[in-house]
Amino acid sequence: MFEERKLRSIDAAEPLLKRCGLKVPAGVDYTVGVFSSSEGKLIATGSLKGDMIQGLAVDPETQGEDLSAKVLTHLINVAIDTGRHTLYLFTKPESAQKLSAVGFRIIAEVRPYAALMEWGTVGIHQYVENLKKLAEADPGEASAVIVNCNPFTLGHQYLIETAASRSRKVYVIVVEEDQSVFPFEDRIELVQKGTAHLKNVTVIAGGRYVVSSLTFPSYFTRDSEFAAAHSAMDVALFLNYIAPALGITKRFVGTEPYSEVTEAYNQAMKSILIPAGIELEVIERKRLKSGEEDHAISASRVRRYIAEGRIEDLKDHVPETTYEYLISNRAFDVVKKLRSGDKSAQGYVEDSVIKR
Repeated sequence: MFEERKLRSIDAAEPLLKRCGLKVPAGVDYTVGVFSSSEGKLIATGSLKGDMIQGLAVDPETQGEDLSAKVLTHLINVAIDTGRHTLYLFTKPESAQKLSAVGFRIIAEVRPYAALMEWGTVGIHQYVENLKKLAEADPGEASAVIVNCNPFTLGHQYLIETAASRSRKVYVIVVEEDQSVFPFEDRIELVQKGTAHLKNVTVIAGGRYVVSSLTFPSYFTRDSEFAAAHSAMDVALFLNYIAPALGITKRFVGTEPYSEVTEAYNQAMKSILIPAGIELEVIERKRLKSGEEDHAISASRVRRYIAEGRIEDLKDHVPETTYEYLISNRAFDVVKKLRSGDKSAQGYVEDSVIKR
């Protein structure tokens, strides 16, 4: 017999997670434990973090009791009670099939790393249908550029302009995950304004399935250890769902020599997209030559200039629309955060291939 109950803290599950070779997930909302009635021993656990199930573990000595299903059913009920109607989890490919018993379905699989599974009525298929409707207005071959734009710079503009000059149609997909210092609503508006002169460019929000903490958590955590698996998963979702829905046959990316995570993403795109018939074109980043100084334009440099109060220097790095935003009241809180020296606002070493 088994007893299920909420754990006060995920710390109580740490010994079991470590025995199962799992990291302790951070920032979870809810953790359940399954205990053996006879010994009171924790033998299974799982946690909710937003719409993701993390830290799913079953004591190796108690396998075969279908405890994973018990934990998942409990977490699904908690999610429903708290208004969450779509859930996701990563599992080993060989373990994915048995989780289908509680309604999870595989939406992407990258062997030997992981399978991404989804539960609920609103998910990737509805997302794809929305993309198809968008493409109906202008059907035909298209290219894609995926950007974060933290904030939108002349480097981003140059990449998109280059893509537009070499494509019939370009979809600029803006990372929607709000883990950047500049909020998503500001970032996508700056992209729209900075590309308004390009009539064959359509700017759209990335949603849950494009470079998010779900599909590509290394992008937000600098976790190079799992970058290959995360990169492959994000690229697989792009190939299997987003590209077909929008008619994308080519993807443009910018160079980035400084990031291990970015290099893993580059390799994933080369190894997955090209054999599948999606052309990949790497564009050298726009450089600024001023006196003896010669450097690539990057959002990280723009953030540093803001932090250092070098407002005038921004004019050579960002479009006029971005500059006007940066000196406006709307950007006051972001600028204040950057100038305060808050390290969480400084971003990463350099712009990624997805173009931060």
